[in-house]
Amino acid sequence: MASSLAGCRKVGRRGAWGRRASLSAGRFSGVARSRACLLPLAVASFSCVVAKYCLLLPGAAFCLTGTACGYTCQSLGVSAVSPVMVRKGFARQALASAPTWPELQTMEPLREGSTVQSDLATQGKPPALTLYRDTNGWCPFCERVWIALREKDIPYDEVLISLFDKPQWFKDMVPTGNVPAVKFSGSGEVVWESEAILRRLDKDFPETKPLFSQPGSIEAVAKLTEGVMNASMGLAYRTGNLSEVSLEDRRMKLVGAIDGLDAHLASGGPFLLGSEVSAADLMAVPMLERYGFQLPYFAAELQIRNPERWPSLARWFDSMEQQPAYGDRVAGDIYSWTAVAPVLMRMFGGQNGTLEGAAADRAAKAEQAASELLATVERNAEAVVGSATLAARLEAARKLLSNHAAVVRDAINTEPKSQKELQRLHPSKAPAVDTALRAAVTSLLAGSLPLEVPAVDAEGAAVQPADLAHACRYVAARLSAPRDMGAPAAVVLRGVLLGLAHVAGAGQGA
Repeated sequence: MASSLAGCRKVGRRGAWGRRASLSAGRFSGVARSRACLLPLAVASFSCVVAKYCLLLPGAAFCLTGTACGYTCQSLGVSAVSPVMVRKGFARQALASAPTWPELQTMEPLREGSTVQSDLATQGKPPALTLYRDTNGWCPFCERVWIALREKDIPYDEVLISLFDKPQWFKDMVPTGNVPAVKFSGSGEVVWESEAILRRLDKDFPETKPLFSQPGSIEAVAKLTEGVMNASMGLAYRTGNLSEVSLEDRRMKLVGAIDGLDAHLASGGPFLLGSEVSAADLMAVPMLERYGFQLPYFAAELQIRNPERWPSLARWFDSMEQQPAYGDRVAGDIYSWTAVAPVLMRMFGGQNGTLEGAAADRAAKAEQAASELLATVERNAEAVVGSATLAARLEAARKLLSNHAAVVRDAINTEPKSQKELQRLHPSKAPAVDTALRAAVTSLLAGSLPLEVPAVDAEGAAVQPADLAHACRYVAARLSAPRDMGAPAAVVLRGVLLGLAHVAGAGQGA
């Protein structure tokens, strides 16, 4: 699945983390009732850098532009202050138009050098190595190394490799031709295979958090997690022609393996080797994470995150998601893994990409579940947006700001290579897609949804609400974590997009 939001090369240096979003795995909690006031300016005599309207944050508010407009701000007794804070106050107003991309780039906290951006971006350290990983964020072995680099706070560059069209230079560099691989900046040495890379990181960066401080224990607990993986064979992506009796026998073996893992965690925890994250957790979480979301739709038909059945394993999942190195960027979210489940089922278990019988039924069930998840987010869009952290909103906003042209091209692509079941827009609707994305960035910065969607595009031409809603729903369905961005950012962006789609529909009397 080609990425529309993720670039082919990017810097992956970790900066200040901030707190994890309170919204995860489809749960809505801690809803903030903050509202941003989007005040259209009907006058021309002001010095605000955004000439179309003022983004004013309520209650002793702060202007997102960082510049007092000399009219509205003064008349309301409000000054432009950074960093941005959202507080209760004025009601939301309608958007006549969305700011242009150049205007958005000048807004606090998106503009270069802003206080908030420097807190949330890279620390400016030179990269110690380059990580080569898959483009889709599906490779569990790549995720092991990705989490480790973030956990150890090692600055790194990142190059994404297509698993379906690996460049010759990569195959020449890595004898196995497989990801992950790392290339050290100083020596130019290349190391491949995930566990070998993890051990090398411990050796070459002794000042960082050790991952193999209990080597014997790590090997022992690895047998438990490997037991779960081995027992799942025939019950996950590929089932073959197994009878129901054979499937039930395998299910019982898988349940026994999960029981053993849960019992081990119950004796200590919350992590596999006690109170600290170790290499054992990093090697286990990529596959267990997707199993937690996808096994209900596979032949296994198990909810391994069920806290009543496996409470200690459920606690482990929650504890891992609270780790910023994993939860803020590498983890996927419930929609992304549910939506991709039938794709992987067809890829690994289908005949020329086609499933039959029970396997086809299970894929259809996953597709229906993904659609229902989107509908749930749309119904709860204000709660989703209101409960997101500033860090998550800024990550999503920056991704759209830097890659909006690619997203527009993807949305109007007449010959898509992946997710062909999603309904793209006609190429003539590109201005509507662009308007939708600019409105989404505006809402991400404000931390709330407008009362109405923009009525005109960047050129002043009318935008049909139905086209804007279509664009928002398409991008929301296409958005995938961790491919495009971290789970918290994906959750809030999806909430904004579906919230805008709902507002657009309401404007038509839908």
